[in-house]
Amino acid sequence: MTMVRFTYLAVLVLALGSMSGIALAGEPFVPSWIKNNPTAKTVAIEIVADWNQVERFRRGNIRTDIIDFNGYWGGNLTIVVPAAWTVQLEFINGSSSFRHSLMVTRVYAQSEMPVKLTAEDAIWGAYTDPPEGIKLNERRQLNFVARDVGNYFLACGRQTHLMDGHWIYFEVRDGLKQAVAIVDESKFPHEQPPGRP
Repeated sequence: MTMVRFTYLAVLVLALGSMSGIALAGEPFVPSWIKNNPTAKTVAIEIVADWNQVERFRRGNIRTDIIDFNGYWGGNLTIVVPAAWTVQLEFINGSSSFRHSLMVTRVYAQSEMPVKLTAEDAIWGAYTDPPEGIKLNERRQLNFVARDVGNYFLACGRQTHLMDGHWIYFEVRDGLKQAVAIVDESKFPHEQPPGRP
């Protein structure tokens, strides 16, 4: 009898844990800045650094510790792409204050994040040149094949920016018919302006 109760409780805890995970992550959606071409198995993704910088100043909510990609930072967005698709990342520095860069890296725990990232840290050789950042309104394009299923970061390589939260998740997944984005509402404070639609 005790073993049956224990098993029931264990299953219940696992189920509730799964449900809370589902509740925290939003529904997958295709924002305006993701363009899928399933026939060619390609996806074009436009990412702007400091997308919400102007809006934060307008609201009087000046937060120098928030540096974003399309309005998202610190893992509150995941871009998920189908395995074996070609990814074309168009990167634009929208900041009026800092140089920014973009690269695909492995996932880092907060305690192991390097002070800055280099070209050697890039997965599939996917990084903007120079890794320390491009100027305001400059553009760079990254083209690569998402060949290895798994979880990664899209991160800024500039000194301390990774540690300051200038990264979002990038996932390569089997069985997808198109690339999508997923917002983690539990990591996105409501007082902040919304991310890029």
